[in-house]
Amino acid sequence: MVNEKETSKGIGVFMVTVITLIAVYIGLQFGIPWLAVLAGLSQTPAPLPGFALGIYMACALAGTLFYMSSEEERWRSFLSPIIGLFDVSSSGPGRTQLLVLILIPLTVGWAAWRILIPGSQTPTVIRVQHPGLPEKFAEIDNPYAGVSKEEREVLEREGVVLFQKNCRPCHGTMADGEGPLARGQRLRPVDFTDPGTIATVVESYPFWRISEGAAGLPSIATPWNSAMPSWSEELNDEDIWRIVMAAYRLSGTEPRLPEKLEP
Repeated sequence: MVNEKETSKGIGVFMVTVITLIAVYIGLQFGIPWLAVLAGLSQTPAPLPGFALGIYMACALAGTLFYMSSEEERWRSFLSPIIGLFDVSSSGPGRTQLLVLILIPLTVGWAAWRILIPGSQTPTVIRVQHPGLPEKFAEIDNPYAGVSKEEREVLEREGVVLFQKNCRPCHGTMADGEGPLARGQRLRPVDFTDPGTIATVVESYPFWRISEGAAGLPSIATPWNSAMPSWSEELNDEDIWRIVMAAYRLSGTEPRLPEKLEP
């Protein structure tokens, strides 16, 4: 039989441990994404990839168990509520014990059923990589299209600074889609160095995508969730055009000329 006083003390230790692990999870899941914003390093929260969250939580759990088991008395206190839960007295199991003994097989059975149940798959939807440009953006031209070569180089350098500050985490330093947060995205950022991407569209197209983000895409282009935010409230049009110019410069590509300007 487990001593009631020891069990009572152990419940306190066990609850503090559980609350600590919950606090670590909340901090990782919701605190870290806003840390870059609070530090002024980013204008939008940086999501923590699921695999990283799993690794951090596994480390936190392992560290907790190592700490608890490093001292015999502390380890006994930590385990006493668990042992007490399954320690059936001569008068038979209590209500809490019966509830747990019923819930454990039910939970295991439900989990196994969820894994083994035949699933239904929705029909395949073809995603349009480059949906039609909205009319209001189709009528917009790059206001810096007519500047001199020297002025354009200055604008592109300014755009590169803006790109590295706002776009690099996902799109990468060289606009190749290999940013530090790219692996955590369900739909990976596009590799702009691929000649089949921004090189096939006019400059106003990436201006639209940066301005409105995923929220501005038509339904035919969104079978998968895009993490692209809308930058229209964070950046003015002039800065967005600089970023567009920088994306072409970094990727080593040129925008497609509008039909009216094609030779």
